[in-house]
Order: sequence, then structure tokens, then C-alpha cells
Amino acid sequence: MSQAKFYGNRWFRIGSAVFILMLGIVAMAFLASTKEEANKKDLSARVRKVTVSELTFADHTLQIHGNGSIQSQRTLNLVTLVSGEVIYSKDNLKSGLFVSQGEILVKIDDREARNRAHQARSGLINSIVSLIPDLKGVSDNTAYQKWSQYLEGLNMDNTPELPQILDAQERIRVSMHNIFNQHAMAKNAEITLERHTIRAPFDAYLIADGPILGSWMAPGQTAASLIDPFQLEIAVPLALSELDLLSKETNPKATLYPTEDHSKHLSGVLSRKNAHLDKGSQTVMLHIEASNPELDPAFFPGNYMDVYIEGAMLSDVGLLARDVIAPGSYIYTMEDSLLAKHLVKILATQGDSVVIARGALESGVQVVTTLLQTPIVGMRIAVSSDEQNADDNAIMLH
Repeated sequence: MSQAKFYGNRWFRIGSAVFILMLGIVAMAFLASTKEEANKKDLSARVRKVTVSELTFADHTLQIHGNGSIQSQRTLNLVTLVSGEVIYSKDNLKSGLFVSQGEILVKIDDREARNRAHQARSGLINSIVSLIPDLKGVSDNTAYQKWSQYLEGLNMDNTPELPQILDAQERIRVSMHNIFNQHAMAKNAEITLERHTIRAPFDAYLIADGPILGSWMAPGQTAASLIDPFQLEIAVPLALSELDLLSKETNPKATLYPTEDHSKHLSGVLSRKNAHLDKGSQTVMLHIEASNPELDPAFFPGNYMDVYIEGAMLSDVGLLARDVIAPGSYIYTMEDSLLAKHLVKILATQGDSVVIARGALESGVQVVTTLLQTPIVGMRIAVSSDEQNADDNAIMLH
């Protein structure tokens, strides 16, 4: 067989192609193993610089965070129940005016109402005068003496309560002289007379201008709008999961901070909580009460507050920055200059921190706070003196 014919053979060409392919595969495998070995040597030789913090375990009281707008516990619109001309208005009831509890704010002309009260008392006196002679000789004159003493105490300024009646015969005689009706009329006239004078029910400030001297008031018209800036309240929405973390005390303590200035605070208590969920937010509203006796403007009603409510006491737990927790609830630690990995149980979140259970961790373990791009358990690590010495393949947490 000639040489040209041999090389042109079909089987020769196929065998040559297979040989070349096998040779390429062997060469690639050799090169890959050489590179992997070089990488292993480089990895074992490299020491990554990291920052660490010592993890300690102790009892920790949770602080449940919420926020909301602070409001006064008491705002009130005082309305008139009678009509008439204003004959007294305290400093013309200007907005921002401070008024004390019991102080007269507005007085409406009461001359007609006062005359009706006198008329009613006069009718009562006449009825009692006609009753007393009929009581002589009844029950050993006991009733006679009792009603005589009551008549002596009557005057045109007030109407005392009727004396106690125990005897049925006495009650009939009193009723026949229309005394019960006359007494009720006198009392009603006194109530109407009192409605002409409007007093402050508590220490407060006016939040709007009121009627001035000489103006005319009609029933249902607002005489004064009051706000109590001393006694405050804030409504804080919390999720159901957060309610389980609250302290079991009847009225847990709370601390209020102005959102824009945490250097100031007020102490308060959780006074009550709603018994229904808000449909939109699926939260429960808690109500915190506090007082501002010094009238610090930072806590005026309307200001926005950060609120921290006392939570449950957790025993033997650790506190870590939230960024330290790796996906899957793991943390990295430094043990004998090597990187280790531990699964942790997160009990609660506190702002930028998380509370974890001790589990199998020992107190004093060094937790790696540097986020490594390619963490490998068992790799060599060392504590970085500062961020300048950190490995280029490590990202510092902030």
C-alpha cells in the first residue's frame, strides 16, 4: 500500500482527531490542577485583617421602639347653654392666655335668671310657712320642730336640700302643700343661674380667641377653647409580635425623645392599649402618658416623638450589631487566629442591634465585625489595628 493511500485512509483521519482531542483534555486538566494548587498555597499564606468585638452575655431589658405625635390629654371647647350679653370676659379671652382652674372666663348678664331664682325660692318659703301650722301635734311635734328649723335656714341666696321625711303622714302633708315641686323649681332656677358664669375646669391655655366684653352669646356658641399642655399623651402603633416583647408590669415605663433632639427626654408610663387591630396597618395602638410641668417647647403638643417602652427582661443574652449577622442567622468568629462560623438564635431586634441567645457560644468570644467578600471557614485572620491595614478583599461595616 502506498504512503499517500495510507494517509488518505478514513480510519487514520478519525484516529488522529481523537488523539489530538485527548491530548488537549489532558493538557487543560494539568494546567487547572496547577492553578488550583497555586491558589491554595496563596490562600493558606494570606492573613486577612479584620476587626472584632468581644461578645458578652448578661441579662438585658428590651426597649420597644415606636413613634408618634404628642398630644394634650385634655382639650376642651366650653360652650354656652344660655343666651345674653357678655358682661365680663377675662382679658378679652385672647389666644395664648393662661387660665387657672376655677377662674371665671366669661360671665353673661344673669339679672333675669337671678330674679327667677329669687321667685322660686320665695314660692318655696310660702309653701313651708303654710305647712308648719298643720304639723303641730303630729309625732310629738318632732316634724313641726324639724320644718321650723329648716325655714329659719332658708334665704334668698341658696336652697338647701329638704329635711329627711320618714313618716308617711308627714310626706302626705308636705306633698299637699306642693313643697316638693317648689323645691325642684328653686333648684332648677339655681342651675340656670349658674350657667351664666363659665369657669375654667382645669389649668389651661386658650388656643383661640373668645368673646369680648359686650358681645352677644347664644346657646351652643363656643365661649373658650382650652388646651392643657402640662398633661400629655402619645399614641404609638405596635405590631402584634412587638406586643409579646412588652414588660408584664401593669404600667410599663416609657421614655419620650423629640425626634430631632435626643438630648432631651420625658418619662412616662403605658396607661392603656386598644383591644383591636387597625385594618390598614395591622397594628395595635398603645397610649403613653407623660407630664411637662416646665413647659419645655420640645414637648409641646404636636411635636413628633421617638418612644421607647420598657420591654421584657431576657436572661443570659448577647447584643450584636445587626450588620454582623450573616444570611441564615450566622456569625463569624476568630478562634486561634482562624475564621469560625456559628449559627445563632435571634430573640429580638433593638434598633440597629439584635439580641441573641447564648446557645453554644462562650462569653468573651471574638465576633468578626468585618464583612468578608469570600469568607472561608478555617482561613487565617488577624486583628486589624486600623482600617488602613485591612485586607483589600474585606469591607468594613459601618
